[in-house]
Amino acid sequence: MSSRLWMGVPVAVLAVAPVFAVVGTAPAQAAPSGPGVAVNFTCTGQTYAGEDLPEVTVSARAGVRAAKGQAQTSWRGVARFSSIECKPV
Repeated sequence: MSSRLWMGVPVAVLAVAPVFAVVGTAPAQAAPSGPGVAVNFTCTGQTYAGEDLPEVTVSARAGVRAAKGQAQTSWRGVARFSSIECKPV
């Protein structure tokens, strides 16, 4: 067999592989989760003076730390970051 023919075999396999991958996938879940998927969090916190701030709901893609940053932004920076507690909704 010539080397040209052998070079075409991997190309043909790579061209057909995505078709089989799409056919073999499971149906999508109702609530996807994982990296890059936005999750809603409910956050509470305190000011530097120790006063409680109103509860806010934020959406973050990168987890609890990102949600804390979003909450701090929602409170316009008056929250002490170490006092912010966020839980998934």
